[in-house]
Amino acid sequence: MNQVSETQSQHDSAKDAFFMNIEDAYLTALKQNPVVENGRTRPQYCYYDGPLTDIVLQNFIQVPADNFSEFFSHNHLPIPELIAISHEGVVHFNEMPADIIDEIHQQRTQYKVVDYIHADSFFADPLLALNVAKQRNRIYCGHPTIDGLQICYYRGELPEHGIENLLHLELDQAIEFFVDTAYRLPTKIELPDELEDELKTSIRSGFETIVNEVKQRRRTLISQLLAQAKQVTPKFHDGEPLKIMLPSSRLTTVMQYCSRAVAKAFEKRGYQVWFYMEDGEMETNNLIKFYRNYIEFNPHVIFYVNQLNNLALNDNVTHISWWQDSMPQITEHKALRWRGNDYVFSISPVLDRHLALTGAKNIVRQHFAVDDEIFNTDGDIGRQNKVVFVGSSYLNSVDLSRPEQREIVEVFIDKIDNGEIVTEAMAGEIAVRFGLPPAFVFWNLLHYAIRDYSVKWLCESTAMPVEIYGRYWEQDPDVADHFNGELKHGTQVADVYRSARYALVSHPFEINSQRLAEAAACGCIPLVYDCRDVAEKPHWDDACLFFKTRRELLEILKTQARPALSPTVIAERFTYTAAVDNFIKHSNIGELSQAKQSRISMFVGR
Repeated sequence: MNQVSETQSQHDSAKDAFFMNIEDAYLTALKQNPVVENGRTRPQYCYYDGPLTDIVLQNFIQVPADNFSEFFSHNHLPIPELIAISHEGVVHFNEMPADIIDEIHQQRTQYKVVDYIHADSFFADPLLALNVAKQRNRIYCGHPTIDGLQICYYRGELPEHGIENLLHLELDQAIEFFVDTAYRLPTKIELPDELEDELKTSIRSGFETIVNEVKQRRRTLISQLLAQAKQVTPKFHDGEPLKIMLPSSRLTTVMQYCSRAVAKAFEKRGYQVWFYMEDGEMETNNLIKFYRNYIEFNPHVIFYVNQLNNLALNDNVTHISWWQDSMPQITEHKALRWRGNDYVFSISPVLDRHLALTGAKNIVRQHFAVDDEIFNTDGDIGRQNKVVFVGSSYLNSVDLSRPEQREIVEVFIDKIDNGEIVTEAMAGEIAVRFGLPPAFVFWNLLHYAIRDYSVKWLCESTAMPVEIYGRYWEQDPDVADHFNGELKHGTQVADVYRSARYALVSHPFEINSQRLAEAAACGCIPLVYDCRDVAEKPHWDDACLFFKTRRELLEILKTQARPALSPTVIAERFTYTAAVDNFIKHSNIGELSQAKQSRISMFVGR
C-alpha cells in the first residue's frame, strides 16, 4: 500500500484532490482533512478513478478519468485542485491543469436549471446509487431557478449511512411506500450495462406498472381525503386561539416569503398559525400529505397568496386570498366558485378587473408588504453613492427575432421617451394593428419596454456606479457589464438596498410595488417610472424621484437630486402587521373571534 508522505499530506490537506489510486484516496478521505471555503469548514474531497465500493464516506467519490470534465461540469461538487499520483510508495501531488479547471467553470456558468441532466432515479446496483447520492446532484423541478436534491432509491444492501438522499426500497415495497410518501417518484431507472436488453425492458415495464398503480391509488386516496376535509367543522376550545393555516410551496420565489411573513404577523396578533410547506428539497407538494395535515389541524381560516383553493373546505372555514400577480386562474376569466366567506384582496386595479370577471365580489385593496425585521435601515453597512436595480429582465418573455414584436417595442419606446403613458387600452389597439394577443402585448412587450429600457438607460449613466441584480441580464449586452448576479430574496436584497443611494423602480401602471416598499424601507431613494397619471394613489410625491424619459432619468443621476422627505416614510404603510390588520378588518376573522369568546362564555356560565 502506498504511504502518503507526511510533508505532502500536511502541505496539501486543504485542497481537494483527484487520486489515480483508490487506496490513497481512501486513506486520505479517512482523515477528514479540513478545507475552509467561504468562511466554512468542510472535509477535503478525495476523488478516485477505480471500482465502485460500499464505503459510505461522503467525501470519497468515484470519478472516471475519461469523463472527468463532463462529470464536474454537471454538478456542484468542489473541483479538485490537485492530481495525486503514487510513485515508489509515495503519493505526489501535482496541480490540476488550469485549462481543465477553467473549462469546467465555463461549462458550469452555462449549465442552467432547466438543462440539468440528472433525475430522481431507482438503482438496481446499490454501489452505483451510493456513489451518485454522495454527489448531491441537483434536478429540475419545473421552476427556472429553484431546483431539488436528486433522490437515489436502491435495492439490495449497503452499510449504515447518513446520506439523506439515499433511500433503500425493494420493488415489492414500492407501491405502499410511494402512496404514503411525499418524496418525488423516480423518473429514471439505472440498470447495470451487463444486463441483457430483454431483461432491462422487462424491469422498466414492471416499474412503469408500479408507478401507474401508485398514481391511481393516490387519486383514490385524494378523493377520500377531499370528502373528509369537506365534512370537518372547525372547533372552538376554551383557552385556544383561532387557527389559521397558510399553505405555500418552496417552488415559488417571493410568494413563500410573503406567506411566511403573513404567518408571523398573524402569530404576533395571538392566532395559532401553521405555515405549511414541503419538508426539504426531496418532497413534492403532495396533496395526500397536505389534506391529512389540514384535517388534523382543522383550521378556522386558510390563507393563500395568488390562489383560490376552496373546493374541499367546509362551509364554516374562512378562505382569504391575496392576489399579487396575474395568475392563469384569474386571467382566463372563467367563473370561479366564490363562497360567502371567501375574502378577496388585491394589490392593484388591474388584478381587480381580472378577479371581477371570475365572479369575485367586494375586492379589497392590499398593497405589497415588506418584512420590517429584514427590510430596514438597521445595521447600516455604509451607503455608497450608487444606483441599483433588483429584478429580472423580461427578455425571456419576448422574442425580438420576430419583426412584429421588435416593431411594437420600438413604438412603445418612442412613446415612452416622448413622455407618453402607454395605457392598457392603447396597448390593446397596437396589438390589434399587429395581429398579436392584447394580453401578450400589454403584459410582455410593454413590461419589457418599460423595465428593460429603463435599466438600459440607467447603464448609460457615468455619474455614479450602476449595479444590476436578477435573472437574464447577462443576455443583454447593454447591461451585462453592470450585472452582478441573482440575489436570494430577503437579507441579500436588503443589504444591497442599504448599500445604495438610489434604486430603480420601473412599472407601467403601479407606483406601490413591492420593489418600491423594500427599497424605501432600507432608506434607498426610489427612482420611479412616472406612471402617476394611471397609477392608484398614494404616489409618495415627496419621498420619491420620478422620471418619464431617458433624459429625465440621466439628469436625476447627474444632479444627484434628493426628494423632500426620507423614503422611509413610505415603509410605514407597507408592513405585514398593517396588512394582517387589514385582512382581519375586512374579513370575518373578528366575528369568529367574538363568536368563539361568546361560546366559551356561555359554556362557563352554565
